Amino acid sequence: MNALQLIPAFALLFLFSCSTKTRNISSQNNLTSILDATNQTIIVKTEYNKGLNKMKPSKQKEVGKFDFLTYANEENFEELLEQNNVSFVVFGMVSNDYSDFENKYGIKVKTENCVISPGISKTATLNNQIVSAYLTEKFSNIWKDDLKIVPFGLN
Repeated sequence: MNALQLIPAFALLFLFSCSTKTRNISSQNNLTSILDATNQTIIVKTEYNKGLNKMKPSKQKEVGKFDFLTYANEENFEELLEQNNVSFVVFGMVSNDYSDFENKYGIKVKTENCVISPGISKTATLNNQIVSAYLTEKFSNIWKDDLKIVPFGLN
């Protein structure tokens, strides 16, 4: 008999033998199960709250109302300027340090995530155009060289 002819017979025999095995598993509070061949008992005891008792709460930082980005528009720009809360909006994974620009011009650079919806696109463009017009009126075009990027919507 050819060896290739025996392979389907062994496969069928193997599948049949696997499907006829029985397992004795009892579900108790301590998760005990009994193994067929060795008659060993395995006891798994779990204390779910054990690690919770060791956890310490983290210190909460108080969140101020200006910790969040407020987009500038014609109505709120002067108020944001007085509160030192005017920001250029940049989208994407930008990790540049703009502290020199922020200290020199009083304008922050806030990085938003990569997702740009049509609504946020219009809002960010308007914000950046208002901030750009203010800086150009006050400092001419010198601020553009110091910023070293083109904010969203100003290209």
